[in-house]
Amino acid sequence: MRVLFIGLGLLLISLSAAADWVEASGQAIIRGGDEAEARARATEDAVRRALLYAGASISSVQQVTNGLLTESSMQWQSQAEVRQIELVREQRIGRTLEVTIRADIFPQHAQCLGASYKKPLLVSPFPLRHPQQSVIGELQSIGEVTARKVFQQLQGLSSSSVPAWLDHPDLSRPLSTRERSSLLQQTNSDYLVTAIIEDISLGERTDMNLRFWSDARRERFFHMRLQLQQLSTGKMLFQQEYRTQARWDYRKRTSITPLDHRFWLTSYGEAISRVLDAAVIDIEDALRCEPFIAAITEVGNNRIQLQSGQNVGLSRGDELTILYRQQGIQGDDTRFRVSPLTVRITELGFDWAIAESIGERLLSNVQVGDAVTKLTP
Repeated sequence: MRVLFIGLGLLLISLSAAADWVEASGQAIIRGGDEAEARARATEDAVRRALLYAGASISSVQQVTNGLLTESSMQWQSQAEVRQIELVREQRIGRTLEVTIRADIFPQHAQCLGASYKKPLLVSPFPLRHPQQSVIGELQSIGEVTARKVFQQLQGLSSSSVPAWLDHPDLSRPLSTRERSSLLQQTNSDYLVTAIIEDISLGERTDMNLRFWSDARRERFFHMRLQLQQLSTGKMLFQQEYRTQARWDYRKRTSITPLDHRFWLTSYGEAISRVLDAAVIDIEDALRCEPFIAAITEVGNNRIQLQSGQNVGLSRGDELTILYRQQGIQGDDTRFRVSPLTVRITELGFDWAIAESIGERLLSNVQVGDAVTKLTP
């Protein structure tokens, strides 16, 4: 299991005259007066946000933030992606430390064809495996709130997806071909991220409080099982478990709901935030080089209409290859066969595009339900 320990942060990104310089800010709460620990977490958060925004891989974030940090700059040389990182400013706002960095980034995502376009992605609430565990602290809303935090991070930072929120109680169970097809038609999103929160129970007492009217301090666990799948094919892109734990300092009858910002300032809330940051990174990495596929919704007069447009990065003049849709032998999966036909985008809007056949080749064998993809740079 891989969990990156990343602090809470506020995105403040701007591009300077040089196209590959990105400025980003990260924040972390100062706990126990330990500014060095808060500085490390805030810097790591800022670097992560800069890399996500630039579309670079984030597997090296911790290596970057373990580099040499001085009063004026932090420099780290990589093989390709991050040329230099400079500390722009640092300021303390109450109990929060904010660090702003400036990074010279050379994203590697252009090396894969799929990275040229974003993928429509659904996010829905994360159900609790054991709802009774949420009674202490009144955490019944934690499944929806954590899912929305993942959705909002992807919405603000992702260069690989176009996230959409789907208010569905439980999509984490195995879906049938009909259910996947129905979701795809209703939402025009080919990818779905779901999760089950397996455990939010309390651990053993960590001290002995002798006052009978008070509760002893305990640890509280958080265990989430997340998966990302493609609806059109049923392919599972990845499955990952995330675990953490932190102090829980509240009495059994104390209400500190995740709907309240106060919850996310607790040790437990901060620990969950770091897990969600790691999940967003994994989703982004899994989607980055996935092949771009757009469904064909209309065919006629040697033209096709697509369910994707400017929202995923399509432009006039883009040349795409037709994919014939084929049902798997078991009837429970879908495959695509590459055709010799190519089309060029001639008209497009925010979430639609019209493409015409290149050359004199007829599109008579193309049907609604087939798709297009990008096979050449």
